Amino acid sequence: MPKSRSKRSNYRPPKPAKPKPSPKWVPVAGVGLILAGVLLVIGAYVFSPPYANVGIIVGFVLMAGGLVALSQWR
Repeated sequence: MPKSRSKRSNYRPPKPAKPKPSPKWVPVAGVGLILAGVLLVIGAYVFSPPYANVGIIVGFVLMAGGLVALSQWR
């Protein structure tokens, strides 16, 4: 038996909204943090200051922060 007109569904869900593009500073900050971290780790190995381990740890934290910033880039 055919459905009556009132029972038919013509509902179409709305199209999902496109995410807004990221500000210009997001990729610049991400790449800058990664480069600063790399330079800090290299500097800790080359110059070997008294607290080289702290420099290495801070360098890796900076690089991780850069990756987090770049993961938010659209």
